[in-house]
Amino acid sequence: MISRHAVKNCLQKPSIPITMVAWSKLAAAATSPSHLAFLSCSAAGVATLYIGARALSSGKKQRELGIVHSGSKERSERAAVDGVFFKRILRILRIIVPRWFCAESGFLGLVAAALIARTYCDVWMISNGTAIEASIIGRNMDLFKKNIFQFMTAMPIIAIINTSLKFGLNELKLRFRSRLTRSLYQQYLQGFTYYKMSNLDNRIANADQLLTQDVEKFCNSIAELYSNVVKPFLDIVIYFQKLTGSIGLQGPMIMLGYLAVS
Repeated sequence: MISRHAVKNCLQKPSIPITMVAWSKLAAAATSPSHLAFLSCSAAGVATLYIGARALSSGKKQRELGIVHSGSKERSERAAVDGVFFKRILRILRIIVPRWFCAESGFLGLVAAALIARTYCDVWMISNGTAIEASIIGRNMDLFKKNIFQFMTAMPIIAIINTSLKFGLNELKLRFRSRLTRSLYQQYLQGFTYYKMSNLDNRIANADQLLTQDVEKFCNSIAELYSNVVKPFLDIVIYFQKLTGSIGLQGPMIMLGYLAVS
């Protein structure tokens, strides 16, 4: 007969192989495609829940600080050239040029006259340079001296025109800035506007800088824009007139048509 000790040994010996087999089965099940897919879905779900919770908490903070965020959002909006833009520009133009007959209107006329004179000077310089080159090619000393004398005589006049243009633009910038700054400071120091902008309203930051440096840059840009818009228009009109008198109407019309289409 088999003793109890032998039976006990037989039962204890296979315990190690049974444990190893169980662990191998668990490892195989863990590395199976279905189990890996389940674990991936679970991880994705946990990550989604975590991101959603963070978004909800940040949304609550944004609602609590709604004034600050709304102000920063308004500041981050880019300006667009639309009806609102032109209305604001017209309101500012009524401030910097309040009447038809004022000092600013006179300087605007001075700048326009200087631009017209400068365009005629450019046309004359082109024709005089062509005449000088023709006299050099033709070896005509008398014509060369005459054209050089005309060139030297015209230089002071051209210098005066350029100086007048620069003086008019600088005076326009200064007067625009003076009128706009005076109007803004009157509104800024009226009543409790200064206190409200400094302590109660966060939409406008650095109001002092806006009233000094930004106003100066804006007025300089307005004056330069006037010069840069008027000068090409005058150039087109005067060159069209000169070309029409030289080669007829067909050539300038073709050039203007091409310019309009392009």
